Amino acid sequence: MLATSSDLVEIRLRDDAAEWKALIERLEARRVLDISAGLETLPGDGEFDLIVAPNDPFAGILEDDARATAIAKVRRLLARDGLLVIEGLYVPPQEDAVASAPDGLIRERKLDDGSVEREVWSALGDHQYEVRTNGSPPARVRAWHCGETALRESGARIAGGLDERDFDPWGDRLIAVVPGWS
Repeated sequence: MLATSSDLVEIRLRDDAAEWKALIERLEARRVLDISAGLETLPGDGEFDLIVAPNDPFAGILEDDARATAIAKVRRLLARDGLLVIEGLYVPPQEDAVASAPDGLIRERKLDDGSVEREVWSALGDHQYEVRTNGSPPARVRAWHCGETALRESGARIAGGLDERDFDPWGDRLIAVVPGWS
């Protein structure tokens, strides 16, 4: 999704859409790209002040080199002083310990239609998890961590929220702020 500063940026399916909109306003971003739908939808070219990545479109990339390549591919779309802001899939140590147990980590949430979505997370090691949702075939994802090679190589800052508060490794949110090429 592409927006300009005069548009209201709609972050789909987000309870925290207002927080993302506040970030856009705080940064005075005129050209914004939302890549939450996935990396397959990246435009071939462009120059954006801000690229937002809610819902971690990088979660399905399991290898360090592939993640670094994907971040570089997105960064090429940033204006000189632009930012890529990733809401990274993060599993704090206490939840990783539960996910490592035989039954795994169970997360449930009630959907708008009244049904319950149930996810079972099983730790596979190296920050990777097998996730089953309502009995569906498993999906393999990789959570971000503070020592992530792709983040370090891209010069990312790690924060605990879109307001750039300090990262809390025992919290449940990791925001990576990746600068454009300088």
